[in-house]
Amino acid sequence: MREELHVKLPSDFCEISNFFNGSIWMHSFLFDDPTNLIEETLRIRKAVGIPDRFIVLAEHDMSVFVMDTENKPSIIWLDSIEISLLDTLEAISEPDIWNDFSDFFEYLLDDEEEERNY
Repeated sequence: MREELHVKLPSDFCEISNFFNGSIWMHSFLFDDPTNLIEETLRIRKAVGIPDRFIVLAEHDMSVFVMDTENKPSIIWLDSIEISLLDTLEAISEPDIWNDFSDFFEYLLDDEEEERNY
């Protein structure tokens, strides 16, 4: 994956992806899935021109989740119309952020558990 995207993947992302291959919340980590993480990242990079250090994790309800593979906070959830401003983080609205992929993954697990309890 890192060769196709030209990035060094964070260690927590690599560890989690050893047992997790994506879900409804994120693009698939599996190469044979048409909406896999690599294809979607390359598509968005080409369409919008975001820097190569970003990986597109998911797109939901007019928003996008990206991972900055070089800086902290590394996970950023912002409006999809603001993705072209991603490099400067001068978004029109305040994005939700997580320091690293582990924190984001914990958020996803907590959110899923809350939904199951309803």
